[in-house]
Formats: sequence, structure tokens, C-alpha cells
Amino acid sequence: MAMAMAMAMAMAMAMAMAMACRSAPPAASVSGAAEPRAAQPYDAIYFILIDRFANGDPKNDADANRDDPNAFHGGDFAGIIDHLDDLQSMGIKTLWLSPFFRMRTSKFFGHAAFHGYWVEDLREVEPRFGTASDLERLSAELDRRGMKLMLDVILNHVAPESPWVKARPTWFHGHGGLTDWNDPKQITDHDVHGLPDLAQENPEVYAYLRGAVLDWIKKLHPAGLRLDAVKHVPLSFWARFNDDIREAARGDLTILGEVLDGDPAVLSTFQREGHFDALFDFPLYYALVDVFCRDASPARLAAVFSQDRAYDDPERLVTLMDNHDLPRVTTDCGGDHGRVRQALSFLLTARGTPSIAYGTEAALEGASEPLNRGDMRFDSRPLAPHIRALLTARRDHRALTRGVPHTLEAEDRWMVYARVQDEEAVVVAVNHDTKSRTVALPVWMSKGSRFTSLLDGHPLADGALIVEPHSVGLFHVAASRRDAFAAKRIEAEAQWRTGPRRRAVEFVVSDRKRGTIPVGATLHVVGSGSALGAWKVESAPVVDGSSQKLVLPLAIGDVHEFKLAWRKGDQHGFERGSNHLAFIEDSETPLRIDLEFRP
Repeated sequence: MAMAMAMAMAMAMAMAMAMACRSAPPAASVSGAAEPRAAQPYDAIYFILIDRFANGDPKNDADANRDDPNAFHGGDFAGIIDHLDDLQSMGIKTLWLSPFFRMRTSKFFGHAAFHGYWVEDLREVEPRFGTASDLERLSAELDRRGMKLMLDVILNHVAPESPWVKARPTWFHGHGGLTDWNDPKQITDHDVHGLPDLAQENPEVYAYLRGAVLDWIKKLHPAGLRLDAVKHVPLSFWARFNDDIREAARGDLTILGEVLDGDPAVLSTFQREGHFDALFDFPLYYALVDVFCRDASPARLAAVFSQDRAYDDPERLVTLMDNHDLPRVTTDCGGDHGRVRQALSFLLTARGTPSIAYGTEAALEGASEPLNRGDMRFDSRPLAPHIRALLTARRDHRALTRGVPHTLEAEDRWMVYARVQDEEAVVVAVNHDTKSRTVALPVWMSKGSRFTSLLDGHPLADGALIVEPHSVGLFHVAASRRDAFAAKRIEAEAQWRTGPRRRAVEFVVSDRKRGTIPVGATLHVVGSGSALGAWKVESAPVVDGSSQKLVLPLAIGDVHEFKLAWRKGDQHGFERGSNHLAFIEDSETPLRIDLEFRP
């Protein structure tokens, strides 16, 4: 009796909430939010692994051996300077350099040291890369070209077997290796992969880290810092350090953190509590690789944007599709340059500031370390023209740097969204189908507007935006008059950031397949976004056991991936098969989704 009454009340409240949200006025525009500190959002950040980029001064090569993938290969500051014109011509504005500090140079149990993340002293330059004067000359050359510099700083650890461990034992936690990756204390004060863990709470250690970083800021005037291994240092340290550095630097400095996690809720916590300006957008990274390299539904990309309201400001995210710690995107895509072009088309038109790993334009390959950290090639750069065209478009169209993401269509093999500004929009359509598709434009966008292909400016008669099979279509929409799209932009921005307008969604389970779900287990709808538990069964809403129905008010315009799952005590299990997909289109009537648990 009590269960039935509770179920009825819950359903009534859900429906009432859904209808109330539909009638609520749109939230006020938040376009006046603070500008990101990062390199301007049209400025792609280009990562350079110094040793692997270019050898400009053979005199500092020491025992470099290009035939050994685990040895140093001779890259240096001089080599980077030699190729600044190449990077500038491709549209790159900001260089993120791998660590250049004095480092361990010998292998550790066969693992390479050339990457620079095994630091010996943050106050000194690694001689294999050049001198401090060479580094300052690089900074000056960037400044002369109107380009910017980002430094990569390691504050979690020092090199394996560093002499500092014996010389300064109180500088380290000394708790041994990290063995339990689910233990938050081990995560922050144990040695990761044999790297001695610094005790940042020690005043001497803090003073050393702060002083070294501020000295380099004073000498090089960087636009930003990329901070390594953020999750392995307490958030209390990051909040103190980041605030301290900003205040002492007295300049426009971006602090970018690396937290390798696919959950927006986790990233937003680190960004907020650690006082970071920006974090890498790993949720979008995983979706990009799955969609363009593994043929996942393109609607997965829209599902990532639907979770953007977890962040204080999603525009401050730094997007990526590979880096030196991940498989090269060309390898992930099976060597198919066409797929990589599609991924680039999406990455470089998405919200946030894009980052590109060195050699992406040369289609470098490599699945894991050290092969994913191969030598740069300048003789063949097949993807450079496409990157140049996309970065030119980012600079020329405000819709690509400040446009609001607004999903227009989403289904299994097809996804269309627009980035909307007051006087223009850019439409991005991903077609995984075997036939051409035509974008169905809403009236507010099509009436009186002019349509062109984004990259070549070719006019499109009658607004026919046709996307070929297995391709990405990029289209520019010029409004018929100034501010013609302003009202829609305000509405779309409020919906993207806070989701005030909702629609009742009814998940109806037709058959629980007796015997496939343990007796006494609860059934859950679990999927992307906090409303569906963010893929955590214990946090996901429960299907009512009597009616076999779950009613939720979900934000209009959102895309959700989800599955049915059972839970009993500490045990749980998911149904088999691919994820279900739901696009919450605008409608007054509830959206019914019929499901059957797939054993």
C-alpha cells in the first residue's frame, strides 16, 4: 500500500515538474560570462615533445640515437625555432612545450627518459635541449610573431631514483608504490610508477615549487601553465598554489590541468575546487575516437555536449583527440586519413580551445609508448592544409569561438548541431549512413538566410545542406539581418547551460525476462548525464517494480545514451547489446521509450 502510494506520488510529481518546466520562461542569457583566460579560443594549442620535434643544434646531442625508440633523438629549442614559420603558416598561435627542466636521462627498467617528465631540478634547463638563453630566444621569437608559450610543469614527483630522495628525505612522502587505484590517499601520497612523491605540504617543498615556477614566468612570460598529474596531488594544494601563482604573476596566465577522467562531474570538481582555469576535455576525447575511429553513433558527441552544464564554464575546456600519453589518432583510426580529417573537422569547430599534438598534421602513428612519441616529419604533412583551413575558419567566424551548441538532429547514424551567434551560425553534420543526407533546418535559421560551405565559401542554393555518406558537413549560415538569431541564441544558451525547459520521458519496460534478473533486484535506467546516474548504477533512477515504468523530466535538446541494469546489494549487471539512444525533442507530449531487458 505504502509503495503504491509513493509510486503514484512520484509519478505525479515528475509529470508536474515536467509541465512546469515547459511553461517556465527561458533563463537569462549568460553570454556576459567572463572570457576564458586561455589562449584565445580560436588559437589552437600545439603540443611539442621537444626531443622528438626537430634537431637544430647537433652540438647538444650527447648520445642521441634515432634508431632506438627509447633513446634521445636530438630535438632541441633551436629546432623548434627553425620551424616556427611552418607552425604559424598552419594557423598555430600557442605552443605547449614538454618539460625542459634538468631531468633523468638514463632509462629506468627499459623505459625511456626523453619525454622530460622525470624531473631532477625545476630550476635548471636540460642541456640536451639547449641553454636558458636558447629558451629565452624561443620565447622572444614567439612574441615577435604574435604567438604564445605554455609551459609544462611537474609538481607531483621527481625522477625515479633521484638523489634528492636520500639527500632530502623529508621532501617526500615515502609511502612506497601506488597499489590501490581506488584508495584516494594512495592516489595522492604514494609513488606513481616508481616516481618519488613530493610532500607538497612541507613548507620547504612548497617554497621550492612556487619559486621555480615564478622564476620561469618572470624569464619567459608564458601565456599559460599545463600542470601534470593533477589527480595525484591534493586539491587543497592546487587551490593554494594556483591562487598564489596568479597573484604573484600579475598577468593574464592560464592554468590548465590534466585530469585523465571521462566523467564531467569529476572534472568539474577538480576545476572548481582546484581553482583551475581550464581542464582537458577527456569526455569529448573518448567520444571523438569512438565516433570517428570505431563507428560509434555520432549522437554520442551530442550526448557529451548535453553534459556540459556540469561545468561552471564549458567554454574553458581544452579539447583533444590524442596526445603523448594516448594512442595517435591516425593509429586509432586504422591509418585512414579520411577518418582523421572528419575528427579534425569536429574538434576544430567545437566549443572550447582545441589542442593538437605535434605530428598530427604529418599523420604520425603509434599505439603506445614510445611509438606514440615518434619523430616529427616535415617532408610529408598530408593533414596540414585541412588544419589550416579549419583554424582560418575559427578566426573568421565568431560562431566557432563563441557560438552556443544547439542540437538539431540526433539518431543512430546521424547527428546535426549548430553553433549559434546573433548574426550567424555554423552547422556541423556527421553522417555515418551509407547514403547522402540533407540537413532539416528549422524555420528560424532558414528564413532569409544565406548558406555557404564553411571551408571554401561555395554558395548553397535554397539552403540545401547535403552531407555525403561517411563524412562531416560544415556549413555557414549568414542571418538575413543583424541579431536575427539573437532570441534563439539566448534560448539555446540557457538550455545548454542550465536546461530549464524539460519534457516528461517515460521509460517503459515491457518484459524483464524472468530468470535473467536476480530475484529481489531493482531495475535501473543508467546512462549519460546526472539524471541517469552518469553510468553509475548505484546513482541511477529505479524503474517502478509494479508499473515497470520510470518517468523523468529531461532537458529538451539533450541526447542521452543509456541501458537497463539490475542491482542487488553490492552486485549489479547491465543488459547486453549496444547503448540505447534518446534525443529529447521539443514537444508538449511525453516521450515514451519502450525497453526490454536484453539478457
